[in-house]
Amino acid sequence: MIVVALLTITPFFLIISTSLKTTDEININGPLALPQILQWENYSRIWDVGNFVTYFQNSVIVTIVVVLFVVLLSLLGAYPFAYMKFKGKGLLFLMILWGLTVPLDLIIIPLFTNLKSIGLLNTLWALILPQIAMNIPFSIFLLRGFMKDIPVALLESARIDGSNEAQNLFHIIVPMLYPPVVSLIVFTAMGTWNNFMLPTILIQNDMLRTLPVGLNYFQTKFTLDYPMIATAAVISALPTAIIYVIFQRNIMSGAMVGALKE
Repeated sequence: MIVVALLTITPFFLIISTSLKTTDEININGPLALPQILQWENYSRIWDVGNFVTYFQNSVIVTIVVVLFVVLLSLLGAYPFAYMKFKGKGLLFLMILWGLTVPLDLIIIPLFTNLKSIGLLNTLWALILPQIAMNIPFSIFLLRGFMKDIPVALLESARIDGSNEAQNLFHIIVPMLYPPVVSLIVFTAMGTWNNFMLPTILIQNDMLRTLPVGLNYFQTKFTLDYPMIATAAVISALPTAIIYVIFQRNIMSGAMVGALKE
């Protein structure tokens, strides 16, 4: 376990170490040498280089909007599959689960064509809408599995007291869904924040690019600014790392709940 931990930590240590060096220091001492003088100013300079602030803002906007819509639509979709009876319920649920088997590589060309035809290509909506759609199948599956463990008697008692379905969902079910909802938020946020393929293919305007694509700004045809790339990589990974550390227990419990469902 110690060996595995060291192998896991080493790449992170090298990235952080590189972010605290200068380019000359890397060229002279090599990439594996420790920094002689910690260049903390790299972390302040990064915000003034290129369009890093814009890339960061775009990533924040896209991630927040995707997470909000995924959570809301998944709650609204999982509730009827867990508690309501309607014709074609099983077939419709299988169709939604089929979305789990469709890779992005398979649909990227028709997705590009469709977004271009409706005028959304090269906008932030071109990143937001597809990622909402791609996260819905797993989200509904996860929340439905947890909802089915909640006693139906609670909802029946609420209905007797005059509660409607919307009140049942948001006042009874949602407060009991803390672990899976936290898991869903973190998984969706991490996947959206780190997505590289969609911004690369669907966005050509530099002012609309997100952080994963924006990191290429520091690479030019003739030179490579390793300290700035490492600094940008650290800042890019920091939000998701902090969220994961804070909600680690909820993520694990929520994922296990969803994994044990039919």
